[in-house]
Amino acid sequence: MQTFYKVRLMFEWGGGCIWCGNDAALQRFGVGPIEEKISLSEATLQELDTLSTWHDKALNWEYPPDPSPWSQAEFKEFEAAALAMRAKLQAELGANFEVIYEPIP
Repeated sequence: MQTFYKVRLMFEWGGGCIWCGNDAALQRFGVGPIEEKISLSEATLQELDTLSTWHDKALNWEYPPDPSPWSQAEFKEFEAAALAMRAKLQAELGANFEVIYEPIP
C-alpha cells in the first residue's frame, strides 16, 4: 500500500513555506518547514525562496500591527504566483502527495 502525504504550501514570516498536513507526512518529514526534506528540484527550491522573500515584503517589519504595505493588486499577484507554485509542486511531487495552498490571511 502506498503512503499518501498531505503537505501545505503556507508562507510564514521569515521563512518556511511547506509544512506537513497529515500524520504520514509528519512521521516521515518531521516538524517545521520541510521544503529541504522532500524531493524538489533546485529550480523549484529557488522559486520557493523567491516567493518567501516576496511574501515577507507584505509585512511592515518596523511595526507589524500596521496595515500591509502591499496594494490589493500585489496581493492578487502574489496569490496567483503561489497558486501556480502549488500546481508546480503537485506535478513535481506526484500522486503520493496532495499539495494544499493556504493563502495569506
